[in-house]
Amino acid sequence: MNREETCPNECRNGEKNELSYTPFRQVEKKYKLYQFSKREAKRRETPPTDFVDVVDFSNVESNTEANRNLIHKVVDKNGGTDRFTCFTFAGVPGLLVFPQVLTPEEQVHLCREAVLSYGDSSQHPNILSTHAKNPMATTCYQPPMRWSTLGFSYEWTSKTYNEGVYSPFPALIKDKMKGLMSLVEHVKQDSFALFPAAPGDAVETQHYEPQTAIVNYYPVGSMMMCHQDISEQVLTRPLMSISLGCSCIFLMGTNSREDTPYAFKLRSGDVVAFAGPSRTAFHSVPRILDDCPPYLTVADEDLTETERQSYDNHTYYKNASPDGSIVPVNKALLSEEERERYWRLCMKHMRVNINARQVFEKECAFLF
Repeated sequence: MNREETCPNECRNGEKNELSYTPFRQVEKKYKLYQFSKREAKRRETPPTDFVDVVDFSNVESNTEANRNLIHKVVDKNGGTDRFTCFTFAGVPGLLVFPQVLTPEEQVHLCREAVLSYGDSSQHPNILSTHAKNPMATTCYQPPMRWSTLGFSYEWTSKTYNEGVYSPFPALIKDKMKGLMSLVEHVKQDSFALFPAAPGDAVETQHYEPQTAIVNYYPVGSMMMCHQDISEQVLTRPLMSISLGCSCIFLMGTNSREDTPYAFKLRSGDVVAFAGPSRTAFHSVPRILDDCPPYLTVADEDLTETERQSYDNHTYYKNASPDGSIVPVNKALLSEEERERYWRLCMKHMRVNINARQVFEKECAFLF
């Protein structure tokens, strides 16, 4: 009996073959950005990526016929100019997508806050201040920071929320999330209500209160592996996800990795709600596209030579260190003009994702 017969999940060189991956992982690999060193690139060809099956809600007619048949536009029967366009997708029950619902001005505000405020450890805990090998204080976002938290603090090791540790939750995010929920509170899909009525109440979304948000920073080339968001005590309320900066390929499936996920393109200004069955579904971000909108960054022709040299693997390092150590960025030493340019330089090759969720059943007015 040869090796292929005894070890069907391994190649001759000992590496796993496609049969050893779950269907979800295989789709992640399909859309992953493969980056090789100059030496590797000489002997390895970068695999091309086929995006034809990616669902794009910003251009519905560009989708395949199969995907178009699964897209449904939610009609606002109340009318009014302050309402928004929303889509559901039959392949992922409970998923709600609001394309380009944030104005460029709102995106600018949130990107600026994400870099200059949400990454400030004196206001909000982040990976460098709580989970690094040598924790350090930060005054703003700086590489290699990958996340910060707003509202209740999330304990990544135990996967629980600390009710006694919290930071202020931004009013703009809270108000925008609650406003979007009012659009779809009566949506029904596949014979179930996305937001079922609570006993004695009209609609459960009246009690929706985002209490925690995780701010993810994704430089081009990074990814978020397949996972579920199920640490909250309340899983009947939607998780709301804001996309800012570079676009991404977002995957969502079911409660099993053995089911093949659908791929979606999310752009800056899009908001996605995970409701109904999608609230606990596996999802991931295997690819960040290098296409940050010009109103959020600095044009190539406007970069100084020093700024060009400060990018390493798509990431902007204001204080580059030859030995790779982290040199803190002191926001207090930057003028308003320098701060403005700093956050725009950081956003040039980066996606920021702000995902908000309700953690506890009770209302927590002290967060706001």
